[in-house]
Amino acid sequence: MSIVKVAELAGVSHTTVSRVINSEGSVRSETADRIRAIMEDIGYVPKPPSRRRGPRRLNDTSFKTGNIAFLTSSESLKVLTRSPIMANVLQGIEEALASHGMSMVHGAVGSKRPLPPIVAKGGVDGVIVWPHLDAVSPEAMEVLRRYKVVYVMSGISERLTADRVRVNHGKVGRLAVSYLASKGCKTLAYVTPSSLISRVNLCDRWAAFSSLAEEQGLSARQCEIEQSQLDLLEIDRDRDLLIQKTLKAFLAQGQRPTGMFVTCDALTAKLYPILKSLGIQIGRDLEILSCNNETSLLAGLEPRPISIDIQPEEIGRKAVAQLRWRIQHPEEESQVTIEVPPKFLE
Repeated sequence: MSIVKVAELAGVSHTTVSRVINSEGSVRSETADRIRAIMEDIGYVPKPPSRRRGPRRLNDTSFKTGNIAFLTSSESLKVLTRSPIMANVLQGIEEALASHGMSMVHGAVGSKRPLPPIVAKGGVDGVIVWPHLDAVSPEAMEVLRRYKVVYVMSGISERLTADRVRVNHGKVGRLAVSYLASKGCKTLAYVTPSSLISRVNLCDRWAAFSSLAEEQGLSARQCEIEQSQLDLLEIDRDRDLLIQKTLKAFLAQGQRPTGMFVTCDALTAKLYPILKSLGIQIGRDLEILSCNNETSLLAGLEPRPISIDIQPEEIGRKAVAQLRWRIQHPEEESQVTIEVPPKFLE
């Protein structure tokens, strides 16, 4: 089996297949998904970079070490183990780097936690950051300014401007309204943890949601839960009581919604028992649509909600492609935002 056969079955050139294998980021996500599905169906496994014919990509003089750092703004790397969505982003990053014969270094950095020594000493070629660098010390920021940086799943950072790769939040909002409207819902609720409306880019999701709802003659209200997305992954009775109090107050105001879009699966998992305790039958009294498609968080919910897939693996792959491009084109100064379209999974 060869790359030529994959190209023939996919109806594309072998160059396009090569770009998908090497995560070069210039192929439409729908086409890339089709090519990967065909490769899996026919059992085609690309050769590792070291065994491919032609020059190895790592021989590019732009890359000195073959290492990329993934930094999370936290005092501990435990934050990554608590977030299924970020595990998927990391998978995409690792796969893309491996296809280029490169390695990834994980690290946490915060106000009290310094940069990993390998980063501080210039032992990496570039840095991917999640979600921001707000709490990083001035000393660490000076070091990071020497590198090319790409943010994933984050909003605008004023401390260090750089390229960003994220889901298209406007499309997420419109997809949510379209789905709930198709279910006959006339009164919509948009329920989100406060951490997901505090960043500029995430406001696009609500703006698109409320705008399309208005266009279709539907009413839409927003309910903000005073929690961070990561707090929702913990078992905390006081926080759960706060969620219950906020939701009850929201439902008591105005007309009760018949359709609810919850902006992350972690919050959906918290809302299910609360809604049932209020006598609301999900699927009959209230249609729920979730987001992120984190299956481990939705397991056990009955009825299991539909969840929008924001394609975290593709976000990871495109982050690597953009960082490699940025390292190879250091003269380019303007920053770009790459948006990955969400998918609707039923």
